[in-house]
Amino acid sequence: MSAIKQILLSLVVIAVAVGAWFAYDRGYFSGADETATVAARQGGGPGGGGGPPGGGEAGRGGFGRGATPVVAAIVDTDNTSLEVHAIGTVAAARAVTIYPQISGVVTEVAFKPGTHVSAGETLVRLDDADQQVAVDKARIALDGVKSTLERSQQLAKSNNITSVALNDAQTAVQKAEIDLKSAELELAKRTVKAPFAGTIGLTDITVGDLVNSSKAIATLDDMSTVTVAFDVPERASGRVAVGQEVTATTEALAGQRFQGTISAVDSRVDPVARTLRVEASLPNDANVLKPGMALAIDLSFPGQNHPSVPSLAVQWDRDGSYVWKLDGNTVHRVNVHIVDRRSGIVIVVGELQPGDSVISEGAQRLREGARVDVVDNGGGASGAGANARPPNATDGAAGADAAATPRRPRSG
Repeated sequence: MSAIKQILLSLVVIAVAVGAWFAYDRGYFSGADETATVAARQGGGPGGGGGPPGGGEAGRGGFGRGATPVVAAIVDTDNTSLEVHAIGTVAAARAVTIYPQISGVVTEVAFKPGTHVSAGETLVRLDDADQQVAVDKARIALDGVKSTLERSQQLAKSNNITSVALNDAQTAVQKAEIDLKSAELELAKRTVKAPFAGTIGLTDITVGDLVNSSKAIATLDDMSTVTVAFDVPERASGRVAVGQEVTATTEALAGQRFQGTISAVDSRVDPVARTLRVEASLPNDANVLKPGMALAIDLSFPGQNHPSVPSLAVQWDRDGSYVWKLDGNTVHRVNVHIVDRRSGIVIVVGELQPGDSVISEGAQRLREGARVDVVDNGGGASGAGANARPPNATDGAAGADAAATPRRPRSG
């Protein structure tokens, strides 16, 4: 018996809920005067005795039956171009710290700090007396074994020497040549030369100093071209490419702008900062850019013009993003693809044209082909909240008339 009572009680609750929804849908809870509401409901249609020219049963808030109050916005156009501003540090295209290969006493410092040196130019000489003697001895030994080889070759023509003796003479010459090259290499190590052309830095080396392979002599920078490394945001990682032009400025040289190109792009995006490392090369013929300087980099990515709508106009469901396009007093769904975002604006690709109207507020209850009443057209997302008047708002005694008289829909 208790189970039957529970079933009956559930049916009563469902019936009450259905009745309440029906009453709400018919506008009984619109807040308007009951007499005016009934009059509006009975006077619909042409010749209905006092009904508005638009006819039809009054809906919620005094609008025509099925018309949903919405706020519309005009479709505009925007460009997907991107401007990147970053800070980078100047570095020489080629830079090296010069060290001697061996230990020795400095006998000559052949450069002036801060000047330009050529590739292969002598910078420092170390004491090489012993190595010079070794070269002379190796050269004399080579001359001796060469003479022995010549005599052996003459004897071989008359068969007065064995082939073994002739081979030994040839081997002795080869060994003497290797000894001479080894002595010359040891001698060359006592002279430190510039590996490439550039500007030599300061040094604390003087004549008489004992240096070794861990003692730095000076720095050498190739300043004809400088590089600057900087980071670009992840959204620009697909557009940046080698050869793209960049513009650089620095506070140290106010008013000057430097043009360069991207020379290298990193192979991965930083997973923490979500940035991509990029390197640009800048000509420095005047030698005014110094390693370590801070440069402000400007990088432009051209874009295309696409429709733009307020961010509130974009809706989502399982099929993706879309907007409601206004066609007269009805709406139609238009699927869109978001390509970029601005402050309160979304740039999309879809079947939209500049000047079209889309629903920016009140789109939650819309369906394909639904009738709407536009309470604000063209105000966009920012104007809707300030200017849109709730459809069932009343002012004093005029409230009943406002609720009973449906507003004529305005075409978008």
